[in-house]
Order: sequence, then structure tokens, then C-alpha cells
Amino acid sequence: MILRNNSEDVKVLVRYFESLSIENRLKLSIIVIQSDLIKLKVNKEKLVDILKNFLCVFDKNYNKNTMISYKDNMDVFILAKVMEMNEKEKLNFVFEIMYIVYCSIIEN
Repeated sequence: MILRNNSEDVKVLVRYFESLSIENRLKLSIIVIQSDLIKLKVNKEKLVDILKNFLCVFDKNYNKNTMISYKDNMDVFILAKVMEMNEKEKLNFVFEIMYIVYCSIIEN
């Protein structure tokens, strides 16, 4: 984890996120960022488009025009946990998952 002052809720979700494959990390990142729960100061559409481009590279079966749906109950659980967070925790969580995605892409 890159931020030291994360709450326990953020730490638990980040640890789960770290255990996912790169494809699932990208998919979950897209789901979280597209949700109305997250308020970002950057253009969310551009960020999602970048993530979808990377997903096309790592998942050959993924079509960029396909809508990403919840594959299992864990995606819904993650969004429910994000919903319980305050705004600072939400931003910390997004920052952490984007850092993990960045590191995963660099490694691969």
C-alpha cells in the first residue's frame, strides 16, 4: 500500500484487490470508477477508456464495446463496502487500486 493513513476498510479492500489477476483488477477498477459512488476530479470517461484499452491487451476475449458486468458476488460486495466509506476513504481506495493497476501493467 502506498498511503499510510488508510482506514481498515480501505486496507481490507486493497488486500483483496491485490489478490486478483490483472484482468480482474482492470475489470473491477472499471466497475468502481464508473459507479456514481466515486467523485473524481479527472475525466472518468477517459480514465475508463484507458483501462479498457489495457484490458483489451491483457484479455484477448474482451471486446472494448462490451459492457462489463458483475461476474460474481465479490464485485457487488466491493461496491457495497465502497458505498459505506466516506469521501476521503473512497478517494484513497481509488488511488490505491490505480497504483496497483499501474504497477501490474508495468510488470507485465
